[in-house]
Order: sequence, then structure tokens, then C-alpha cells
Amino acid sequence: MPYPVPASRLLPPRTAKEVRRDRPRRLVEEAFRQSPGVVLAAGAGYGKTSLASEFSGVYVALAEEAKDPAVFLWHLLAAYQGRAELQRVAELLEAGAWPRALEAFLGALEPLGFHLLVLDEVHRAESPGVLKVVQGLVRLPGLRLLLLSRKATPFAFLTVLSERELAFDPEEACQLAKALAPELPAFEVERALSLVRGWPLGLRVVLLAMRRGLKPELALETAEGLLAYLAYGLPEEVLREASRLALLGEVPEAEGQALLPYAEDLLLERREGKLWFHPLVRGALKTLLPEAEARGLLTKAAEEALDRGEGIRAAGFLLEAGRLGHVADLLVQEGFSWLARGFTYSVLRLLAHLPEALRQGRRALDLLEAEALRQAGRYQEAEAAYQKALRAGETRAYLGLARLFLDTVEPARGRPYLEEASRLFPEEARLLLAENLLNEGRVAEAEALGFSGPRLLLRQGRPKEALARLRESGDPGLHRPPQNHRESTLLRSLLECVAGDAEEGLRWAERGLWEAEVLGSPFGMSLAQARRGHALLVLERLEEAKAAYQAALAMAEGGPARLKVEALGGLAALGDEEAYREMVRLTRTAGDLWVEGFLTLMVALAWLRRGEVFSLPTLPLLDPFLQALAEAYPFGDGWEDLLRVYPFLAHRTLFSPPVSRVRRALWRLGRLPVPYHPGVRVEIRVLGGFEVRVEGRPVRFRRDKARLLLALLVAAQWEKEDLLEALSVSPGEFRVLWWEVVNALEPGRPKGARPYFLRQKPYGLFRQVPELYLDLEDPKAPLAPPFLGLDHPFLEEVSRAYLEERRRELLQSPRLEDWLLALRLDPLDEEALRRLYGTPAQEEALLLRQRALQELGLEG
Repeated sequence: MPYPVPASRLLPPRTAKEVRRDRPRRLVEEAFRQSPGVVLAAGAGYGKTSLASEFSGVYVALAEEAKDPAVFLWHLLAAYQGRAELQRVAELLEAGAWPRALEAFLGALEPLGFHLLVLDEVHRAESPGVLKVVQGLVRLPGLRLLLLSRKATPFAFLTVLSERELAFDPEEACQLAKALAPELPAFEVERALSLVRGWPLGLRVVLLAMRRGLKPELALETAEGLLAYLAYGLPEEVLREASRLALLGEVPEAEGQALLPYAEDLLLERREGKLWFHPLVRGALKTLLPEAEARGLLTKAAEEALDRGEGIRAAGFLLEAGRLGHVADLLVQEGFSWLARGFTYSVLRLLAHLPEALRQGRRALDLLEAEALRQAGRYQEAEAAYQKALRAGETRAYLGLARLFLDTVEPARGRPYLEEASRLFPEEARLLLAENLLNEGRVAEAEALGFSGPRLLLRQGRPKEALARLRESGDPGLHRPPQNHRESTLLRSLLECVAGDAEEGLRWAERGLWEAEVLGSPFGMSLAQARRGHALLVLERLEEAKAAYQAALAMAEGGPARLKVEALGGLAALGDEEAYREMVRLTRTAGDLWVEGFLTLMVALAWLRRGEVFSLPTLPLLDPFLQALAEAYPFGDGWEDLLRVYPFLAHRTLFSPPVSRVRRALWRLGRLPVPYHPGVRVEIRVLGGFEVRVEGRPVRFRRDKARLLLALLVAAQWEKEDLLEALSVSPGEFRVLWWEVVNALEPGRPKGARPYFLRQKPYGLFRQVPELYLDLEDPKAPLAPPFLGLDHPFLEEVSRAYLEERRRELLQSPRLEDWLLALRLDPLDEEALRRLYGTPAQEEALLLRQRALQELGLEG
């Protein structure tokens, strides 16, 4: 059922426009040229709404209930109705999936192109969730966002225009005076402007009062001060009627007919057949009402809202009336259905107003609060609230605690609560028990109880099927924070890294991170960062992976210990053995031994891809896929059948063996069109020296000329005669050197097999093979002269040409850092030094030059 948004909130009021505000309008237009979002941040009465109404666009006025991001999105949905295709957005909102609804909403707005959205009274709806929605809107291409707020603090990332820019200047004050009180002399208008310090509403009220004979002796800053001016000269019965009607902020025009002759004096505005009271005017008039009458009117408004099905709005009226008991009863009746519709933050906001004494005898409120906290991802607070509900005799808290420890994937902690829940609520607890059994690694028992889906397939050792199921499902329908990591975005990220496309895995992890940030869920953000780390690990962006894992650990602080497990496994994959030991300890404490096996094999394969063999311990609770991986490790010859069953191991995934071993297996299967594959990885580093590694182990050549031969083959392609001359060797000696190099790069190569890494006719290096790493072709390799320590004129010439080319590239760059790199290559380079004069790097540049001169003995 859609959330009811009053039509009066979707159109700006029809306000008097006696003054053309060209100056602030120009300021807004100039601000939009610099920023997609502009905030008019000023107190009530500074003409923010009037100024915004001069711009054509979509308008939404917000109330306090819109603090809940789900409610806020319903307002946006109502504002854009008929302008965009929003059916999918509405479906997601009705299912309580506001983060997904936001994503779908932003997608629906993209075809609209360039337009303006005005959000009025934003300070009333300020909350972390709403701020995330605003940040999403600002990133939308073509959308300009104008926020009207009484404070700028949460929106400092946008361009802010404050009271100083919105205050009336003398020219605007004179325009207003000519329209409202033309009989007033200029010096009186100037005095009034000075007293109100440019406040537009204050000036309007003072000028109207002065027209009736009141002198502007006090500046207007509060509702109490405003009342003296409003009341001056108005009939008492009009003020009394106005105070009654103003209590609700807006009333149908038909009910306010008696006020229409005084609309100018009361600063009334018209919106969609309703009269709207300015917030300050409302505050001033409320003081005239006896407290009992105000309570009665607000209670009546709450009853009418309930009759219209507007429960959250009714609760707001009851809060203002001070009827906290009624609010508590309403929460008992409606709170759980509000949670089901995604209004988590509305429930928490209302509960925060209820004192503890009022909760006595209403046990359901403790359970409601626990459920809301769990949905908000505030797990420690939720656990305490569930325990409190249990102590009060609310047995359904056993179900809640079971769900909580499923959310945090802590099967050992969830087990005792599930046992009690199964006894008390067997049908509701059945699938919860099944999921907990799955988390314990008892997969067959979980399936027997009816558990199904991608997570079951993953733990059954069928990751490809799990990924296919998740890809086909599109949106499995589980959206609220506790479920995101289990069946949706972040599970998709993990499965892509295991059996799909690591780039897709990264995209889904970043989407999951955005969702978690929108939800304000540290749990979700931590897990998303860990999944980002997995994708980056597969993509060999190791420094970024390390940063993601460290961010995941930082965000996990204060949360369930189990949350740290994947990040620790990631750091272990990067070589941190202490992180591995801590990961094992935490998985065993949590009771999830399958995860221990999964992450241990992830670590082992990452080490192997770096050229190190990880000593696999005995692993419990392995599924068929993980068991097959463990038996094949470290993937020498004979694991080809595994590749047939799991072909995704030939691609870049978390469990892929090194590319050299994958290609060797493909060759043995007859799927790689080369005559021979050695099954090794070769690294040749020539920058700053000359080093060769095969499978991570350094190569020691028996003859220096063999080493020199390989360096020459790296540097260029050769005809045999030229190569013999460059080496100063005979054909017989060359043959010995050639096979020494070939056998060093390809240990175990059978006689007669054609070399894999080296070519003949012409002689050179096969640079294209994926098992070869050459730092000369790595843009991230540290800059240094190549072939240092090899005394040969051809290599020296190659080195000079390489350095000159790099120097030109660096000096053509606009980056200061690149000019400094050019100077480090040659500290006597006059052009590089000249570019660095007058920059922050000048001192370092001069120091580099001085040291070089001293080394040459040219300067003391």
C-alpha cells in the first residue's frame, strides 16, 4: 500500500511577490554553474520558498515523518508521478526495500535529462538516511538540486547561500514598502530594515504593523516577538480562530474562510486548495491556545489521520499533543506492519520518545524495538533489546535472537535460541533452523528441512549453479539490512569472484558498499569492503586489496567477531600469517568450519599465484568442490579432470591456480595449441639490475655469457650472425649458451621440445605469453635504468634510449611528480630542474642536483 503524501506538499505556495529578487536569483544561477546542488540555508522568513518558486521544476515540501528514508522516497515518488516510469520503484518500496528503491528511482530519473528538484523544509527531515538519498540525487547527471533548509551543516558538500545573501538590501526593502505601505517615508523604511537586520519576513510584518500605526522599536527574532506585531489591530475572534487553525500547519480553504480577509496580515499562503501557515506564524499563534484545547485539537487530527490510514502522521500529532500513551498503543498495534513496509527509522524515532515507565505492561514494545534495531543493522543494541524482551516474558524474542545470529552468521551463538524457538514455534523456526544448520556445515540436514537457494548450492560445492541461480533471479526479494549479505548483492559479488567474472564481482561489491552506506550499516559496509578485497585480490590489484581488507577490519570493530573473518582471510592471502591464525580461531569460535576451509583454500591459491606453496592443514567440512581443490593442491600434473568439471578455474577467480599451471593443464587436455608447455612462470626484471626468477625462485646461470645472452634476447630480436658477434662466441659455444638459457627458464623440458619462452629465426623473447612477467612492460614498475651491471655497449645504448624516451614522456606530463621523477633519472637535467623552480618540489630538486654534483666532485 503506498504511503499517503498530501498533494499540498507537491506544489509551492502561491506567495506574494511584491519584490523582484533578481540579486539572490542570480546568485543561485551562478552557484548552479559550479555545483549540481545548492542550499538556501537561513532561518524562517528569509524568502527561501518564494525565491525557489521562481525556478520551474519539481517541488516537494518535507515534514518530520520524512526523516525515515522510506517515507522520504514515497514523497519523491509522488512528486515525479507521471513524469517517469516508477512502477518498479513503488513495488520495491511497498516491499520495504528502500535502498533498492532508491537505486531504481535514480535509474528512472536518468531519461528525464536536465531538470530542477526543489526540496523544501529539509531541516525537518534531516537524518543519515535522507542525507544518503540526497547524495545519490546529486550524483544523477542532469539533475539540479535546490535544498531549502534552516541549517547548512549536513549539506556542506553542496554550495551554500546563507542569510547574508538572502537578506533584503535597501533597494528590495523600498520595493516592499511601496507595495505594502507607500505612505511610509524612506527613513522609516530604512529604520525598520535596520531593526530587523534584513530579515524579509520581519520587514513584511513590521511594515504591515507600521501601516496600522505601530512603531518598529524591536527587531523580530522569535515567535513571541512576532505575536505582538501580528496581534496589533486584528480582531480578537480572528486571532483565536487563526490560533486554532494554525495548530495543524495547514487547513482546507473552506475551513479558513473567516481568515481570508486577513490573509496578508497573517502571512497566509495557498497550496492546492489549502491555507498554509508560515512556521513562525504558526508558532506565534499556538501560544494563544490553552494547552487543553491544543491537546484536544491535535488528538482530533490524529483520529482523522488514522481514519485515512495515515498511522505515522497520526503518531506525530499524538506526540505533539503529549499523548505518549496513545503513541505507545499505536506502536503496539501498527509497529510490526510498519517494519514490514520498511519504516524502520519511523518506528525507532517514535520509540525514542517513550519513557521507560510508559513501556511497563506493553511487552510488545521491547520486541518491536529489538526488531527495528536488527533491521537497522544495530546488532549489539538489538541483542540487548531481545534479552530485555525475554526477561519480560516475550517468548517470540527467541525467534528474534535466532534471526540476529543468522544475520551475523554465528551458528554457535544462535543454536540455543533456535532450540527454544523450535520448541515454542516449530513452524516459524523450521527454516531458521535449516539456515543455521547450513552455517554449521550440516548441508544435507539443512536441505532436508527445506532450505534452498544459492547459498545451499555454494556449500554443496556447486558454485557455478549458485551463481547462475542468482543471476537468473534478478532480485531475490530480500532487501532489508540483515539480509543484504546473505542472498543478494554481496553474495553475488562473492560468487562472481569464485565462479564468474572478478570485474563483475568488484562492481557488485561496490554496489553493496553503496547500499550499506545508504542504510548506515557498519556490518554491511565491512562485509562489502571484504568482498571488494576479494575481487581486487583476483584482479592482482594487491595494494588496493590490502586497503579494502584493512577498511573492512576497521569497520568491523565493535561488531560481531565473525565479521572480521573474511578480511583476516584476505590479509592472510596477501602473506600475513598471524591474520590466518586469527581467522581460524574466529571461525571455530563461531562454529562455521566450512568458512575456515573456504578461506584457507583461498589463501593457499593466492600464495601459489605468488610463487609460494602454502602448507595446507587438515581441513574439516569441505564440500566436493573444496575437497577436490585441496587434493589437487599445488596443482602439478594430473589435475586436468578437475578443470573439466570446474572450467571456471581457467579464468581469474579466487581459486584459480597460477596461469602457468592452468595453461599446462589445458595443453595436456589438448586445448592449448602449442607443441609444449613447461608449466612454470618466469619473471625477468631488468630495471635497476638484471634478475630472473622461475616459479618465484632465482635462477643462477653457470656462465656469465648465458646471463648476457638472455639480456640481449630481452633487449631486441636478433639474426644469429649478429647475436654471435654481439656475444663474441663461436657457433658451438653459442649452442651451449642457448640451451643453458632455455633449460634454466624451462626446467624439466624434454629433449627435442621447442622452447616456449624463447624464439628462433629471429632469436628473441616471446613477450606475449601470459606466463612471462617483464618489468620493462609494467607501467607500475619503479623507474630505474635498465640492465645495470651488465657491461655491454648494445645494452648501454638500449638503456640510454629507454631513459631518454621515459624522460620525454615525464617532461610532457602536466604532473609535478613526473617532472621530479625525470630529475631523479638525471639530477643534472637542466630542463627538469627549470620546470621545478617555483614549485613545492623546488627544494627537493635543488638537493638532488647538489648531491649529484658532490658525487662528481664538482661542488663541495
